Amino acid sequence: MPFTVEDLARTSLVGILPRSRYRLAAQSDARFQSFAGNTARIAYRQQGATPAFLLFSGPGQNPQAAAMAASTWAEANWRPNAIQRRVRPGVVVVHVAPGNQLTPAGPLTGSAVPAAIWTVDSDSGRVAVAGTPPGSPGGGELKRAAAALLKGAPVPSLGELDLAERNVMQVRTVGVPRIAGGVLSICLILVALRYGLAGVFGLFALPTAIASGNLAEIGLLVVGVLILAGILLGLGVLLNIGNLAFRVPGFSSPVPRTRNLAWGGYVAAMVGLVVAQGAVPSALNPNNVGAGQTQYLHVAATTSDDGSETYVTAGGDLTVDLSGWPPTEWPGVQFRTSNPSVLSLDTTPATNGKPIAKFTAHQAGASRVDATSTDGRCTFQLRVDVGATAP
Repeated sequence: MPFTVEDLARTSLVGILPRSRYRLAAQSDARFQSFAGNTARIAYRQQGATPAFLLFSGPGQNPQAAAMAASTWAEANWRPNAIQRRVRPGVVVVHVAPGNQLTPAGPLTGSAVPAAIWTVDSDSGRVAVAGTPPGSPGGGELKRAAAALLKGAPVPSLGELDLAERNVMQVRTVGVPRIAGGVLSICLILVALRYGLAGVFGLFALPTAIASGNLAEIGLLVVGVLILAGILLGLGVLLNIGNLAFRVPGFSSPVPRTRNLAWGGYVAAMVGLVVAQGAVPSALNPNNVGAGQTQYLHVAATTSDDGSETYVTAGGDLTVDLSGWPPTEWPGVQFRTSNPSVLSLDTTPATNGKPIAKFTAHQAGASRVDATSTDGRCTFQLRVDVGATAP
């Protein structure tokens, strides 16, 4: 069903006011008389680096004239000062009218500050969001409001609109206490230095790890990337980058208990990720290919472990799989152990089968596993330390 400019303004502003920190101004406000006549609703915000106007114009009103006048006022009054050294004002005028009366949507040329006209067809609910001046809200609220009104949703009362405006002041206090914020900031900086760079490198290394199929390496890199994402989220909320402190669910709640639970969950998640990263098997360590394998009783090595070392407990076994070599090199591969009393060769590759051999650890000591293809083009060497118990 068709709706009016007042219907859309109320329905959308109920969500926009608290989240984007806009305030309402009366049409009789002496400051805004240069454009009040071409608007049905005036919303504005004047704090921060991106003060902005959000104006609603209806049929018979001139949204372009309203935008030009508002931009002139913004340029003259929202200026840098000792506290806010950089100011970038913006103006958005939402024109609500039947489709044949709408002004073309888009940025305005020649305005004193960036300005744009967004349009809403009051008959079909079609929303055109063209141009994003500084400080402008997301177009999603307008689209949701138009869709709800077309379905017959009730229009918020003036009391609900007043309550939404009051919540602006409450939402502004969603930050954590100053002392807690300082402690969290220091902790995040330390975590960023310790784990952030690893996450950045992990982003680049992850495709290669996925291609190799090494689950241990993939797990380690994924955890590192998640830690990096957590660091960026925490810094974004604490420093309110991109207005995150007022947009992220939980952290932006006006209820202190909800905010505390959100921060508690965040800290718990970050600690869990750090612990998980330490618990990922250290099989990536080239100096100990058996690390992380269950109790060092059943250890496996592949061609990627050539030239490294591993540990096996007495009574355990070591499986060496060299099927990573070219298949033409598989036939006739010879496996040897340098100290059979410590590590014996029990199972040799089957004829024309994959070059896989199994060794058994008998007593504490050191041995070496050597393997060579028939033509000598491929070689493998692994140092094996055998102990009575796991290290």
